[in-house]
Amino acid sequence: MRCIKCGLVTHKNKKVQGDFICDECKQHEKTIIALYEEARKIFTEGTEPIEKTEIFELLKNTYFVIQRNPKLTVYSTLVSELFEEFGVRGSEAVDFDELWRRTKSTRNIFKIVQSLEDAEIIKIEYPNKINRIIKPSTILNRFINEAYKPYKTQEQVKIRVTAVLAMYTILHEMYLLAQAKSQAEIYRLFNTHTPKAPWVATMYLWTERINEKPVKKDFTEDEIRRFFAKRCLSPITISNYISALKATSPHSLQQYIENIDKERGNNVKFIVRQELLNYLERIYDERVRELDRA
Repeated sequence: MRCIKCGLVTHKNKKVQGDFICDECKQHEKTIIALYEEARKIFTEGTEPIEKTEIFELLKNTYFVIQRNPKLTVYSTLVSELFEEFGVRGSEAVDFDELWRRTKSTRNIFKIVQSLEDAEIIKIEYPNKINRIIKPSTILNRFINEAYKPYKTQEQVKIRVTAVLAMYTILHEMYLLAQAKSQAEIYRLFNTHTPKAPWVATMYLWTERINEKPVKKDFTEDEIRRFFAKRCLSPITISNYISALKATSPHSLQQYIENIDKERGNNVKFIVRQELLNYLERIYDERVRELDRA
C-alpha cells in the first residue's frame, strides 16, 4: 500500500477502509493544522508585531523547503509581485490578467489566487463577467504595513518578509492536504500539483522532532536522506534540502540549524535550534490536548 499523502510504501497487511494514510502523516496532520490555525490567528488578529512572533521565525527558517522547488516558485513569485504592487507602487488593486502575465507560469494561477483568498492574503472582486480584480486582504495589509513598507529600501528585509508570506501560502496548501481524506479529494484540490515535497520535509523537520519524548534535537544527513528517499522525493530535491541545511552562516535566511557536527566518513549531524523546537512542542501539545478534550 502507498500512502496518498507522503508516498510511503508499506507491505504490512493492514485492513484499511478507503485510501491508505500512514501513521506518520496522521501525526503530521495535527502539526500542520495546529500551526496553520496559529499562524492565521496571529497574522489576522495578533497585537504583537508580525516580525516578533514565533510563527514568523519558524516559517522564515523553513522557507528553504520551497525555495528551489520549480513547482513551488510560482508562490514566491506571486507574493513578490503582490508586495511590489501594493507595498511599493501603492496600488489599491491589480487586474488578475496582469498579475498572471507577470508570473510567466504554466500553472493554473487563478486556482492559486483563490487559495490565497482562502488564506486571507488577498480578495478577488468581479466587476463584470470578464474582469477579475485582486485587492489586498487582512494578512497582506498587515505584512505590508508592519514588516515590508517601513523597510522597502532594504533588500534583505524584503527577501525575508516575502519568504515568510510565501511559506505561509504553502502552509495553507498543506493545511488543505492535512484535512483531505481520499485520493479523489486530493486530486480535486491540487490536480497533479500536491505540496508533497514540503509536506514530507516539514514532517521530518517539524513533527518527527517533537512526537517523541525527549524531543529529538539532532539528526544525521544519512537519517534525513533515508526518510526522504523512502517517500520517493527526487534525488535533486533531497540534495537541495541537504545543501540548504548546511548553509548555516549568520547571514543565511535559514537559521533552522544551530550547528553542524562531523560524524564518521562524510556523514554530518545537524543540531536544530532549541527555541524552534520549544515552539513546535508547545503548539503540538496544545493541539493534541484540544483534540483529546473534543
